[in-house]
This record gives sequence, structure tokens and C-alpha cells, in this order.
Amino acid sequence: MTIKKHCAAFDLRLAEMRAIATKTSMKWFLWVNILFSLFILGRRFFSPFDASTPVLRPAGLLETMVIINLILSSGILFVLRMAPVQQAQWLTTLSKSTVLALSVCWAVCFYVLISSDDVRIIFPFAALLLFTALISLYFDPKVLLGFVVPVWVTILITTLFHRSSLTVLNALQWVLLAGLLESGRRMLNSWFLLALRREQENADLIQRLGQLASKDPLTGIANRRAFEARMEQEILTHRRDGKRFGLIMVDVDHFKLYNDHYGHQRGDECLTVIARTLEIATRDNAGVVGRIGGEEFVILLPDADISAVQRLANTIASALANQALPHAVSPVSPYVTVSQGLTIWEAHQTAESVIARADKALYMAKQQGRNRLTVAE
Repeated sequence: MTIKKHCAAFDLRLAEMRAIATKTSMKWFLWVNILFSLFILGRRFFSPFDASTPVLRPAGLLETMVIINLILSSGILFVLRMAPVQQAQWLTTLSKSTVLALSVCWAVCFYVLISSDDVRIIFPFAALLLFTALISLYFDPKVLLGFVVPVWVTILITTLFHRSSLTVLNALQWVLLAGLLESGRRMLNSWFLLALRREQENADLIQRLGQLASKDPLTGIANRRAFEARMEQEILTHRRDGKRFGLIMVDVDHFKLYNDHYGHQRGDECLTVIARTLEIATRDNAGVVGRIGGEEFVILLPDADISAVQRLANTIASALANQALPHAVSPVSPYVTVSQGLTIWEAHQTAESVIARADKALYMAKQQGRNRLTVAE
């Protein structure tokens, strides 16, 4: 995988993980909003009455915004739990929009509390709420800032311009809180990205190992195990569609003599050239090429009759003739040639039986003098 493709895959995975994390953490975040809303509504019942403590007005702006917050959080929580498709894109959009709406509600609530001189719970309550948002939304900076900024800016400005709260220390604590939130976001986000990169690296490694396990290490084409697995899939597909496929067994003529004369390194190069030739010859027919051992190759040709298989076999023979790979010690030809056994899969056959038929045809081609193709009887 190239660096550009790797980066694109990582960006795509990052977007997916952010969407999943948003919908997952939103449920906890909404529960916290519900609890905080209930706390605001029930404060007068949990605190001893004090004439100096402002009493919440039944139909005031604060209660209205808290009730809106409560209804919104409960409603969205219900939608997230009952959605039939949890991975739907509209759920992610809804979650992000809800975060901004909740932020506006809380900003108005804190404005009312500060304006009513009810400032004793502002800092601890706001800090808890903002740190809850940090834990829930750190993986998506835009969503997190969409919640934090309206609340934080509203509190800071209202505090600075409210006559009973105009102190340097009071303003400094909000600046310090903003610094803690941002440093925490950076730290958590770096852990999130690190974990995602590790996951991506592991996925890439597993993919590469899978490719290595399914490919012949010398030629790069499918090995015997991968080819047989593909063949089982083709049998199921063709049996369902009522179609047939062709099979060609290919053997390099007198390859042992080639190795003994030219050496194993040249022999490996010869096999690699033949593998490439087979791939090119079958490319237009969507054929599958595999190496099943030594100098033996096999080709599966989907949706084919015997005439199509014969045409492909002749194409392979012509392509190798054009390659003109020298084979000075071959009793058949001065150039590298192959023998081919052809057969057609029938609906009643298994993978083993059709391979056996092609192998039998290949044996007959060898017996008849090699450098030829033979169709299974």
C-alpha cells in the first residue's frame, strides 16, 4: 500500500471511528445532561432554605431552558437507542446538532444564574459539565468546541460585566479552566489517534499476512490453497447460475533438465516469466491462475465451454512461443514449451474430481510427446 493510499485509508477510518464514538459517547453525555438538569430543577429541595439564596421562579427563563434541555436530552437519547440502523449517517448529524443545542441551553442557564447573583455553584457546576463534555467528545475537536465555547464565553463575559463578580481572580480561574480543557483535549486526542494508528497498522499487517498466505512466494500468483478456495467459490456460483467453467492444467516440459542445465536461479526466473505469461493470457477472460507445485500451474476460466478453453490454451502456447525462452537440452523444442490438460466442470463434479480430470488430460498430453494440449475424455 502506497503512502497516499495509507493516509487516505487512515483518514477514512478516523472519520468512521469519530462517527461511531460520537454516537456511543453521546448516550452517556445525554444522561449526564439529564442528571444536571434535574439537579438544577430540584436544588431548592436539596438545599436548606436561606433567605439570602435566590429562589428559582416557577416560570422563569432558567426553568424554561432547563426543561428544554431535559426534554431534548431525553428525546435524543430515546432516538439513539431505538434507531433501527445504528450506523446511519443521520444519527451522527443529529448527535452533533444536539451538542450545539445543549450548549446554547446551558449558556442561557449560566447567564441567568450569574445575573441572579446565584454564583456559588457556577464554577464547580460548569467545570463538571465542561469536563464531562471533554471526556465524551475529545475525539472530535469541532463537536467539543461547539459545546465548550458558547458555555465558556457566556460565563466569562457575564462574570466580567456583573458588578458583584468583577474580580481578576474570578476571571483568571476561567482562563485556567480553558487551559486545562485544551491541554486535556490534546492529550486525550493524541491517545485516540495513537490507538487508531496502531489499529490501522495491525489491520495492514493482517492484510499483508493474508496476501502472503494466499500467494505463491516465487511467482506472486495464487498458491494451491488459495486456488482451491477460489475454486470452491466458483463451483457454488456456477452451480447456482447453471453455468460451467473450464480448467487447464499446465506443466513445463522437461523442467528438471532446464534446472540441471541452467541452474535453479534461471529456473525460478523461467517460472516467473511463465506465470506472468499465463496471467496476461487470461486477463481478458477473467481467468484465475495458480501454481500448485513445482513447474505445474492451473487456470480456471469462468463461464466457458470447451471451445473457449481450447482457444485460451492455444493463446498460451503462442505467447510462450513468442517469449522464445531458450531450452537447449529439451528433446521437444529448443525453446521452453508447456503441456496442457483441458476439461470442463459439470454440475455433478467436486473440485477434486474436476482437477483429477484435468490432471489425467495433462498426463495424456505428456504421453503423446508433450508441447501440446489434450482435452479430457
